[in-house]
Amino acid sequence: MIISIESSLSTFKTVRFQVGLNVLLADTHPGSTEKQTRNSAGKTSLVEIIHFLLGSNCEKDSLFRTKALIDQTFTGTFVIAGEPFTVLRGGADPSKIFLLAGGETRDDLPKKTDRTSGRLFVRNTNWRVFLGQCMFGMPADIDGTAFEDPGTPSFRALFSYFARRRNSGAFLYPERQAEQQQRGDWQVNLSYLLGLDWQIPFEFQRVRGRERTLEELKKAAKVGGFGEVIGTVAELRPQVTIAETKAEKLRTELANFEVLDSYRDLSRRAAKAKTDMQALGRESVGLHETLDHLERALVVETPPAQADLQKLYAASGIELPGVALRRFNEVSQFYESVIQNRRAHLRHEILEIERQIAGNESRLASLDRERHEILMALQGRGALEDFVTLQRELANLEASAAALRERYKTAEILEGESTQLNLDRVNLKRRLQADHQQRKAMLDKAILLIADAISELYDDRTGRFVVEATENGPEFRISIEGDRGSGISSIEIFCLDLALLQLVHERFGGPGFLIHDSHLFDGVDARQIARALLLGFQATAPKGLQYIVTMNSDIFDSLPLPDVLDREKIVLSTRLSDEETGGLFGFRFD
Repeated sequence: MIISIESSLSTFKTVRFQVGLNVLLADTHPGSTEKQTRNSAGKTSLVEIIHFLLGSNCEKDSLFRTKALIDQTFTGTFVIAGEPFTVLRGGADPSKIFLLAGGETRDDLPKKTDRTSGRLFVRNTNWRVFLGQCMFGMPADIDGTAFEDPGTPSFRALFSYFARRRNSGAFLYPERQAEQQQRGDWQVNLSYLLGLDWQIPFEFQRVRGRERTLEELKKAAKVGGFGEVIGTVAELRPQVTIAETKAEKLRTELANFEVLDSYRDLSRRAAKAKTDMQALGRESVGLHETLDHLERALVVETPPAQADLQKLYAASGIELPGVALRRFNEVSQFYESVIQNRRAHLRHEILEIERQIAGNESRLASLDRERHEILMALQGRGALEDFVTLQRELANLEASAAALRERYKTAEILEGESTQLNLDRVNLKRRLQADHQQRKAMLDKAILLIADAISELYDDRTGRFVVEATENGPEFRISIEGDRGSGISSIEIFCLDLALLQLVHERFGGPGFLIHDSHLFDGVDARQIARALLLGFQATAPKGLQYIVTMNSDIFDSLPLPDVLDREKIVLSTRLSDEETGGLFGFRFD
């Protein structure tokens, strides 16, 4: 529990607490204008100071490192594990928690002496471990335990359910003590507070982490993170087979390949033989055409018969004299000799063409044999650069086949991992169901505490606390009948927090207090606020616990409180206001 909160700041308003219900009020000054509010009175800052003294981080943008407060210190007196502790902390050296009183003889609280002040102090990290041990039964040394891994229950995450901070969005969802709190974190820490097996939701968190990794891997593949799209096993299997077959075929060809030194000369000779054969073929076509022409000319080259000439002249009525006939015979003989000479020349030409054709055919046959022999010699052989080119081609094929094999293996892993993740989720859900059944007594306590609180808060509504085992881990829901207006979500948070206060006190001792900022009750009907204060009083006073509420005085004055609540006793003597010096710090600052 909390005894008091003080500060080295001279204008700071010390706040002292009592057992049971504690209401810290903020008043409206009579001279205030409509533009003035009590938002800067310090109600929320009080919660921040309590967090600060109980181990919260103190980043550069922290309230306690502002120019106005960095040189100031804050002191809190708490009862921890039955022992009073007075601790001091400042923004100038936030890693040190000074022990002004308490803990001197405790071996589980490693202490050092500050050289400047001579005071005992404990490192903030050790302070958290100590508080986790005293308030929530966590191990004093987490090394070698299930608590040493990130994402396991931690003091700061657990404590934040007992002092929700508005600036963190803690009043939005019952199961979360911060708006940005991840599913795995609230599942693990709430399970721990409720007495369930927190390691099951922790395993769910690991599954989600593997799923995120798997999704990132697939996403990287799609955008070329692995050079190519990975694809599926079914798509890649034939591609791998074809690529490996091509590589093996070329590998065999290379094994039988011989490097021939005279490859270039033989290649040139084979090419020349082919060219010569083509030229001879074209020449032979012309020779055959000439031969046909000469043979036809030989047939038509014959002299006309003498009788035919005589008949020609007779038919013309011309009588040839003897001299003419003698001359005619001489001319006929001369013409016949000319024809014979012409025929002899044609025969000679024909023989020459036939000789050339025969020579061409013989040359073609010789060139064909030579080219065939060269090609046979070149078969399976080649020049060195050809061999190197083939080797390079084989290397490319083998690299492509290897890449496909790797993609295939990756696809198998991805598909196998997806299947395994689905199986892991199913198995974890079964374990979760079994755990909820095994720890039915713990769940029943929480269910009844919340159900009773709802029935006390509402005459016309019923509600229930639902803890469901799903394939995404445990789900925690408070369901109150009726619409979602009238501040019902705030009441759900109140009911859960009050139940946690009682459950944790019974099991571990707990912080011994529950703090609610006035913002929790924004939009809540005055009757429900009054009943909530009564429930807080009834749940804490008999057990020596505390329910601390900050509230605006005009709202508090309008509450229909039952007679069992003495307004003067439950309201703290320290009162805040919207005056310039009326806030918790005694002045306003940015």
